[in-house]
Amino acid sequence: MTNQTWLELTLTAHSDTEAGQLEAALEASGAIAVTYTASDDEEIFEPPVGTTPLWQTTRVTGLYPLDSDRDAILTVLRAALGDDYPIAEHLLHDSDWVRAWLDHFQPIPFGNGFWVAATEHTIPEADATVLRLDPGLAFGTGTHPSTAMCLNWLVHHDLHGKTAYDYGCGSGILGIAAALLGATHIWQTDIDPQALTASHDNAEKNGVAACITLCANPDDAPQVDLIIANILLEPLCALRPQFEKHLHTASRLIFAGLLERQEERIHAAYADAYHIRRADERDSWILLELQRK
Repeated sequence: MTNQTWLELTLTAHSDTEAGQLEAALEASGAIAVTYTASDDEEIFEPPVGTTPLWQTTRVTGLYPLDSDRDAILTVLRAALGDDYPIAEHLLHDSDWVRAWLDHFQPIPFGNGFWVAATEHTIPEADATVLRLDPGLAFGTGTHPSTAMCLNWLVHHDLHGKTAYDYGCGSGILGIAAALLGATHIWQTDIDPQALTASHDNAEKNGVAACITLCANPDDAPQVDLIIANILLEPLCALRPQFEKHLHTASRLIFAGLLERQEERIHAAYADAYHIRRADERDSWILLELQRK
Protein backbone atom coordinates (compact mmCIF):
# COMPACT_ATOMS: atom_id res chain seq x y z
CA MET A 1 0.00 0.00 0.00
CA THR A 2 1.39 3.40 -1.04
CA ASN A 3 1.32 6.06 1.64
CA GLN A 4 -0.19 9.35 0.52
CA THR A 5 0.74 12.83 1.67
CA TRP A 6 -1.84 15.55 2.25
CA LEU A 7 -1.78 19.30 2.77
CA GLU A 8 -3.41 20.52 5.99
CA LEU A 9 -4.33 24.16 6.59
CA THR A 10 -5.37 25.06 10.13
CA LEU A 11 -7.26 28.14 11.30
CA THR A 12 -8.19 29.14 14.86
CA ALA A 13 -11.72 30.08 15.96
CA HIS A 14 -12.71 31.81 19.18
CA SER A 15 -16.47 31.24 18.94
CA ASP A 16 -18.95 28.79 17.42
CA THR A 17 -19.94 31.40 14.84
CA GLU A 18 -16.36 31.98 13.79
CA ALA A 19 -15.76 28.22 13.55
CA GLY A 20 -18.67 27.93 11.15
CA GLN A 21 -17.27 30.77 9.04
CA LEU A 22 -13.85 29.14 8.91
CA GLU A 23 -15.35 25.79 7.93
CA ALA A 24 -17.29 27.45 5.11
CA ALA A 25 -14.12 29.19 3.88
CA LEU A 26 -12.12 25.96 3.90
CA GLU A 27 -14.86 24.11 2.02
CA ALA A 28 -15.09 26.94 -0.53
CA SER A 29 -11.35 26.68 -1.10
CA GLY A 30 -11.63 22.99 -1.98
CA ALA A 31 -10.97 21.14 1.29
CA ILE A 32 -12.08 17.51 1.00
CA ALA A 33 -12.53 17.26 4.78
CA VAL A 34 -12.79 19.69 7.71
CA THR A 35 -12.11 18.71 11.31
CA TYR A 36 -12.55 20.53 14.64
CA THR A 37 -10.14 19.94 17.53
CA ALA A 38 -9.43 21.66 20.83
CA SER A 39 -6.49 24.04 20.77
CA ASP A 40 -5.71 23.29 24.44
CA ASP A 41 -6.64 20.72 27.12
CA GLU A 42 -10.26 21.85 27.53
CA GLU A 43 -12.70 18.89 27.56
CA ILE A 44 -16.45 18.76 26.93
CA PHE A 45 -17.91 15.75 28.74
CA GLU A 46 -21.67 16.24 28.70
CA PRO A 47 -23.25 18.63 26.20
CA PRO A 48 -27.01 19.16 26.46
CA VAL A 49 -29.13 17.00 24.15
CA GLY A 50 -29.48 18.56 20.71
CA THR A 51 -26.39 20.76 21.01
CA THR A 52 -22.87 20.49 19.60
CA PRO A 53 -20.79 22.90 21.67
CA LEU A 54 -17.23 23.71 20.67
CA TRP A 55 -14.25 24.63 22.75
CA GLN A 56 -13.45 28.21 23.75
CA THR A 57 -10.63 28.07 21.21
CA THR A 58 -11.04 25.61 18.35
CA ARG A 59 -8.65 24.54 15.62
CA VAL A 60 -10.47 24.18 12.30
CA THR A 61 -8.40 22.16 9.83
CA GLY A 62 -8.94 21.63 6.13
CA LEU A 63 -7.44 18.63 4.31
CA TYR A 64 -6.35 18.89 0.64
CA PRO A 65 -4.66 16.55 -1.84
CA LEU A 66 -0.97 17.42 -2.03
CA ASP A 67 -1.21 18.31 -5.73
CA SER A 68 -3.84 20.99 -5.04
CA ASP A 69 -3.14 24.53 -6.23
CA ARG A 70 -1.84 26.02 -2.97
CA ASP A 71 -1.84 29.60 -4.26
CA ALA A 72 -5.45 29.32 -5.45
CA ILE A 73 -6.51 27.88 -2.06
CA LEU A 74 -4.83 30.71 -0.17
CA THR A 75 -6.39 33.30 -2.50
CA VAL A 76 -9.87 32.00 -1.66
CA LEU A 77 -9.12 31.93 2.07
CA ARG A 78 -7.59 35.43 2.09
CA ALA A 79 -10.59 36.80 0.20
CA ALA A 80 -12.94 35.31 2.81
CA LEU A 81 -10.90 35.96 5.95
CA GLY A 82 -8.57 38.87 5.21
CA ASP A 83 -4.91 39.05 4.32
CA ASP A 84 -3.71 38.95 7.94
CA TYR A 85 -5.68 35.90 9.14
CA PRO A 86 -3.11 33.38 10.46
CA ILE A 87 -3.02 30.10 8.51
CA ALA A 88 -0.85 27.22 9.68
CA GLU A 89 0.38 24.73 7.06
CA HIS A 90 1.34 21.12 7.66
CA LEU A 91 2.04 18.04 5.53
CA LEU A 92 0.24 14.92 6.79
CA HIS A 93 1.48 11.47 5.82
CA ASP A 94 -0.91 8.51 6.00
CA SER A 95 1.73 6.59 7.88
CA ASP A 96 1.92 9.33 10.53
CA TRP A 97 -1.53 8.78 12.00
CA VAL A 98 -1.61 5.01 11.49
CA ARG A 99 1.76 4.58 13.19
CA ALA A 100 0.84 7.02 15.96
CA TRP A 101 -2.35 5.07 16.59
CA LEU A 102 -0.52 1.74 16.68
CA ASP A 103 2.16 3.13 18.99
CA HIS A 104 -0.56 4.27 21.38
CA PHE A 105 -2.86 1.27 21.07
CA GLN A 106 -1.16 -1.84 22.40
CA PRO A 107 -2.92 -5.23 22.88
CA ILE A 108 -5.28 -5.10 25.88
CA PRO A 109 -6.02 -8.23 27.99
CA PHE A 110 -9.41 -8.39 29.72
CA GLY A 111 -9.06 -11.72 31.48
CA ASN A 112 -10.25 -15.25 30.66
CA GLY A 113 -8.03 -15.23 27.57
CA PHE A 114 -9.85 -12.33 25.89
CA TRP A 115 -7.81 -9.60 24.16
CA VAL A 116 -8.44 -6.54 22.02
CA ALA A 117 -5.64 -5.91 19.52
CA ALA A 118 -4.84 -4.49 16.09
CA THR A 119 -4.46 -6.83 13.13
CA GLU A 120 -0.66 -6.63 13.19
CA HIS A 121 -0.32 -7.34 16.92
CA THR A 122 0.85 -10.75 18.13
CA ILE A 123 -0.89 -12.11 21.23
CA PRO A 124 1.22 -14.17 23.67
CA GLU A 125 -1.59 -16.65 24.49
CA ALA A 126 -1.92 -19.34 21.82
CA ASP A 127 -5.56 -20.11 22.63
CA ALA A 128 -6.68 -16.51 23.23
CA THR A 129 -9.93 -15.05 21.94
CA VAL A 130 -8.82 -11.89 20.10
CA LEU A 131 -11.03 -9.05 18.94
CA ARG A 132 -9.15 -7.37 16.08
CA LEU A 133 -9.71 -3.65 15.71
CA ASP A 134 -7.88 -1.17 13.48
CA PRO A 135 -8.17 2.61 13.06
CA GLY A 136 -11.33 3.47 11.16
CA LEU A 137 -14.49 5.54 10.97
CA ALA A 138 -15.94 5.26 14.46
CA PHE A 139 -15.05 5.62 18.11
CA GLY A 140 -14.32 2.65 20.39
CA THR A 141 -11.09 0.69 20.85
CA GLY A 142 -11.27 -0.41 24.48
CA THR A 143 -8.78 2.14 25.78
CA HIS A 144 -11.36 4.54 27.28
CA PRO A 145 -12.42 3.58 30.83
CA SER A 146 -16.11 3.31 29.86
CA THR A 147 -15.45 0.94 26.97
CA ALA A 148 -12.93 -1.03 29.03
CA MET A 149 -15.45 -1.50 31.86
CA CYS A 150 -18.10 -2.72 29.41
CA LEU A 151 -15.66 -5.23 27.92
CA ASN A 152 -14.60 -6.37 31.37
CA TRP A 153 -18.26 -6.92 32.33
CA LEU A 154 -18.92 -8.94 29.17
CA VAL A 155 -15.81 -11.09 29.61
CA HIS A 156 -16.75 -12.04 33.17
CA HIS A 157 -20.40 -12.96 32.52
CA ASP A 158 -21.75 -16.04 30.76
CA LEU A 159 -23.17 -14.87 27.44
CA HIS A 160 -23.72 -18.27 25.85
CA GLY A 161 -27.24 -18.49 24.47
CA LYS A 162 -27.93 -14.82 25.24
CA THR A 163 -29.11 -12.04 22.95
CA ALA A 164 -27.91 -8.46 23.24
CA TYR A 165 -28.55 -4.95 21.93
CA ASP A 166 -25.48 -2.73 21.52
CA TYR A 167 -27.10 0.71 21.67
CA GLY A 168 -24.76 3.42 20.38
CA CYS A 169 -22.38 0.88 18.90
CA GLY A 170 -19.62 3.18 17.57
CA SER A 171 -16.95 0.88 16.14
CA GLY A 172 -19.08 -2.14 17.07
CA ILE A 173 -16.55 -3.34 19.62
CA LEU A 174 -19.03 -4.29 22.37
CA GLY A 175 -21.43 -6.20 20.15
CA ILE A 176 -18.54 -7.98 18.47
CA ALA A 177 -17.12 -8.89 21.88
CA ALA A 178 -20.49 -10.31 22.93
CA ALA A 179 -20.57 -12.45 19.79
CA LEU A 180 -17.04 -13.74 20.33
CA LEU A 181 -17.98 -14.55 23.92
CA GLY A 182 -20.90 -16.77 22.92
CA ALA A 183 -23.98 -14.56 22.49
CA THR A 184 -26.29 -16.06 19.87
CA HIS A 185 -27.34 -12.78 18.26
CA ILE A 186 -26.63 -9.08 18.70
CA TRP A 187 -28.43 -6.05 17.32
CA GLN A 188 -26.53 -2.79 16.93
CA THR A 189 -27.66 0.78 16.33
CA ASP A 190 -26.10 4.24 16.27
CA ILE A 191 -27.19 7.74 15.27
CA ASP A 192 -24.05 8.03 13.10
CA PRO A 193 -24.35 6.11 9.79
CA GLN A 194 -20.55 5.80 9.68
CA ALA A 195 -20.70 3.84 12.92
CA LEU A 196 -22.94 1.25 11.28
CA THR A 197 -20.48 0.99 8.38
CA ALA A 198 -17.56 0.60 10.78
CA SER A 199 -19.48 -1.97 12.86
CA HIS A 200 -20.23 -4.04 9.75
CA ASP A 201 -16.60 -3.93 8.59
CA ASN A 202 -15.27 -4.86 12.02
CA ALA A 203 -17.80 -7.69 12.41
CA GLU A 204 -16.69 -9.09 9.05
CA LYS A 205 -13.05 -8.82 10.09
CA ASN A 206 -13.76 -10.77 13.29
CA GLY A 207 -15.89 -13.43 11.62
CA VAL A 208 -19.11 -12.66 13.50
CA ALA A 209 -21.15 -10.70 10.93
CA ALA A 210 -23.64 -13.57 10.61
CA CYS A 211 -24.85 -13.11 14.19
CA ILE A 212 -25.02 -9.29 14.17
CA THR A 213 -27.91 -7.24 12.79
CA LEU A 214 -27.40 -3.53 12.17
CA CYS A 215 -30.45 -1.36 12.84
CA ALA A 216 -30.71 2.07 11.22
CA ASN A 217 -34.10 2.23 12.97
CA PRO A 218 -33.65 1.50 16.71
CA ASP A 219 -37.13 -0.06 16.87
CA ASP A 220 -36.04 -2.91 14.61
CA ALA A 221 -34.44 -4.87 17.47
CA PRO A 222 -36.62 -7.36 19.41
CA GLN A 223 -36.63 -8.02 23.14
CA VAL A 224 -33.16 -9.10 24.27
CA ASP A 225 -31.45 -10.47 27.36
CA LEU A 226 -28.97 -7.60 27.59
CA ILE A 227 -28.83 -3.96 26.52
CA ILE A 228 -25.38 -2.36 26.53
CA ALA A 229 -25.47 1.44 26.26
CA ASN A 230 -22.07 3.13 26.42
CA ILE A 231 -23.30 6.63 25.60
CA LEU A 232 -23.86 9.71 27.81
CA LEU A 233 -26.03 10.71 30.74
CA GLU A 234 -28.72 12.75 28.96
CA PRO A 235 -29.55 10.15 26.30
CA LEU A 236 -29.40 7.36 28.90
CA CYS A 237 -32.12 9.15 30.85
CA ALA A 238 -34.18 10.22 27.84
CA LEU A 239 -34.09 6.80 26.16
CA ARG A 240 -35.78 4.82 28.94
CA PRO A 241 -39.02 4.36 26.92
CA GLN A 242 -36.95 3.21 23.94
CA PHE A 243 -34.93 0.75 26.01
CA GLU A 244 -38.07 -0.72 27.58
CA LYS A 245 -39.36 -1.77 24.16
CA HIS A 246 -36.52 -4.29 24.06
CA LEU A 247 -36.66 -5.67 27.63
CA HIS A 248 -38.28 -8.75 29.05
CA THR A 249 -38.65 -9.49 32.76
CA ALA A 250 -35.14 -10.87 33.26
CA SER A 251 -33.28 -8.48 30.94
CA ARG A 252 -30.35 -6.48 32.23
CA LEU A 253 -29.13 -3.04 31.18
CA ILE A 254 -25.48 -2.02 31.29
CA PHE A 255 -24.96 1.74 31.34
CA ALA A 256 -21.56 3.37 30.80
CA GLY A 257 -20.32 6.73 29.60
CA LEU A 258 -21.11 8.12 33.06
CA LEU A 259 -19.07 10.08 35.58
CA GLU A 260 -19.39 9.33 39.29
CA ARG A 261 -21.17 12.63 39.96
CA GLN A 262 -23.88 11.68 37.44
CA GLU A 263 -24.97 8.46 39.16
CA GLU A 264 -27.78 10.08 41.14
CA ARG A 265 -29.37 11.26 37.88
CA ILE A 266 -29.68 7.65 36.72
CA HIS A 267 -31.26 6.75 40.07
CA ALA A 268 -33.75 9.59 39.65
CA ALA A 269 -34.66 8.37 36.16
CA TYR A 270 -34.82 4.60 36.83
CA ALA A 271 -34.95 3.72 40.53
CA ASP A 272 -38.75 3.59 40.66
CA ALA A 273 -38.75 0.36 38.63
CA TYR A 274 -35.15 -0.92 38.56
CA HIS A 275 -32.54 -2.24 40.92
CA ILE A 276 -29.37 -0.26 40.21
CA ARG A 277 -25.89 -1.47 41.10
CA ARG A 278 -22.53 0.17 40.50
CA ALA A 279 -20.66 -2.71 38.93
CA ASP A 280 -17.33 -1.00 38.18
CA GLU A 281 -15.50 2.31 38.45
CA ARG A 282 -12.31 3.64 36.85
CA ASP A 283 -10.77 7.11 36.78
CA SER A 284 -14.03 8.82 37.88
CA TRP A 285 -16.06 6.87 35.29
CA ILE A 286 -18.62 4.28 36.40
CA LEU A 287 -20.55 1.33 35.01
CA LEU A 288 -24.07 0.64 36.26
CA GLU A 289 -26.06 -2.58 36.04
CA LEU A 290 -29.86 -2.29 36.07
CA GLN A 291 -32.58 -4.95 36.33
CA ARG A 292 -36.32 -4.66 36.79
CA LYS A 293 -37.59 -4.95 40.36
